Amino acid sequence: MPKNLLGFLLLLSIIPALITLFPLILIIEIILWVLAGLFFLLFLFILYVYFVFAKNDNKLQNLLWDIVLEKLSWKGNGKVIDIGTGAGAIAIKLAKRFPNSEVWGVDNWGKGWNYSKNLCEKNASIEGVSDNAIFQKASASNLPFKDNEFDAIVSNFVYHEVGDVKEKTDAIEESLRILKKDGKFALQDLFLHEKKFGKFKNLTSKFKEWGVREINSFNPLVEIKMNWILRLMFRNSLILYGKK
Repeated sequence: MPKNLLGFLLLLSIIPALITLFPLILIIEIILWVLAGLFFLLFLFILYVYFVFAKNDNKLQNLLWDIVLEKLSWKGNGKVIDIGTGAGAIAIKLAKRFPNSEVWGVDNWGKGWNYSKNLCEKNASIEGVSDNAIFQKASASNLPFKDNEFDAIVSNFVYHEVGDVKEKTDAIEESLRILKKDGKFALQDLFLHEKKFGKFKNLTSKFKEWGVREINSFNPLVEIKMNWILRLMFRNSLILYGKK
């Protein structure tokens, strides 16, 4: 979630409260206070999530990233791409883990996010992996690469955010297009969210239509301890991994 969402939600909770300072009929005043309260509760929830993920040097976030990389089951020979790289964290982890590989990180870096290509390159430089970590601006729905170009692909909570396609599964298909035969993949997202991705059985069938020969699923909540609030937030999460 973009960090400036916090400021936006706080503003949405303040504005209705301020409007109630003017003379209004009772029903409208009640509605405005309800709206202010709902937006403020959402603000507190998002603030809490940021706090949990940021504490202990992003321990929880790193656990989620590391599970994706564990499921990738790749030896590091050739080219790997992190689709929707954000600040470049997973791409940098890959570059450090596989120093002889060519690691790409792509992202659309939209206006609502505090990430950029420059930030990724700066982070890669700090971590000493500038030589084998390459970053490029691109949408997950239209990747500027040839068919079968990469030996491995990873992605972490990206496809449900892709806004330039009606069907979120189109972005997944585009990712698999650039994966070589026998290439490995590990994708984490809200794959159990039927409004985003349809019925899970149909989704896995589509993977096979896209050339995937081996597909497995893993629920990260099995391995990571979370309180009930975060478990509710991640209830639709799943890692899909395997081989094309």
